[in-house]
Amino acid sequence: MKFSRLIILALAFFIIKPVHAGLLLEPVIGYSLGKFETDSPGSSEDKAAGPSVGGRIGYQNLGFQLGLDYLRSNLSVDDNDFKEDLVSNEFAGFVGFEFPILVRVYAAYIFSATSESDVDLGLGAGKEALELNDGSGVKFGVGFTLLPFLDINVEYRKGQYSELKIGSTKTDTDTDFSAVMIGVSLPFVI
Repeated sequence: MKFSRLIILALAFFIIKPVHAGLLLEPVIGYSLGKFETDSPGSSEDKAAGPSVGGRIGYQNLGFQLGLDYLRSNLSVDDNDFKEDLVSNEFAGFVGFEFPILVRVYAAYIFSATSESDVDLGLGAGKEALELNDGSGVKFGVGFTLLPFLDINVEYRKGQYSELKIGSTKTDTDTDFSAVMIGVSLPFVI
């Protein structure tokens, strides 16, 4: 009798397991609010806000998730003297878990982050390309499933760029960044 229960349990596990496992595809769209601060004399904290789009691709099995994350943000940076547009790109590896109660948590390590902008040098000097390179950091998020294929996510990310380049001048100046993104995603498990 115990042997037949064990066989039924094993068959149920192997039948149910493929239903919960598969390729995770998740497009993301949101709105980010953040700030940038450069470690240089006289620098100030610059606020940034704007839309973000991206996605996740990975593997999901029994609620556990593992994969890659990409996020592109078009931010409007409000400096004390002027406003500028900044485009940032972030690549990360993530792990997560989706609870049966329609809540998901995830964490990610940002292994590559870059940002680009054209800044006005003032006094008729024109514009120069500004680049923030060699960025890395972490992100943490929680998602709430309202409909079967719609998640509302709140995500916090924090990191640092280690290279600042204006025009052809490159310096090893640290620039800290942090942001909160509120967004929606459509997670599909294939």
